[in-house]
Amino acid sequence: MNKSELNEEEIQLWYKWKGSFHSIFGRVIKEMSDHTGLSEGDYGVLDRLDLLGDGSLRQQELAESMDWDKSRLSHHLTRMEKRKLVMRKPLDTDRGVQVIITPIGKSALDDARPIVSMAIRKHFLDQLTDLDIESITRLAERTKKRSSASSSASTP
Repeated sequence: MNKSELNEEEIQLWYKWKGSFHSIFGRVIKEMSDHTGLSEGDYGVLDRLDLLGDGSLRQQELAESMDWDKSRLSHHLTRMEKRKLVMRKPLDTDRGVQVIITPIGKSALDDARPIVSMAIRKHFLDQLTDLDIESITRLAERTKKRSSASSSASTP
């Protein structure tokens, strides 16, 4: 079989994997959004500011951590600033911008985390056996290693 084409079984496996992820992820985001009013993007920004930057990150670092382009993040941060979830401050040392979580943003994040945790447990973790967890862990580690190796090999 030509490696550049997928057979029917491979296509079906891909769609099942992708559909399962989107379904679970969608339910987690819906529960969070229904209870907190935060969007997926809001939570991603607030979570990264808190975990990666202890409350603040350079806007460029934040964009890279979310795999968003600068324009998308800038527009999203403008909406979040209007809701007083974050603030931006120009850096004195260079042309960069620091994004800072506000007390309102930190409170919203703290309110959202247990809801997200319970939703992940309900819609994903509680459905898994110990063997499932071992298999998913091995698969995630293997695909991450291979993805990292192939992207670093293709980088000049």
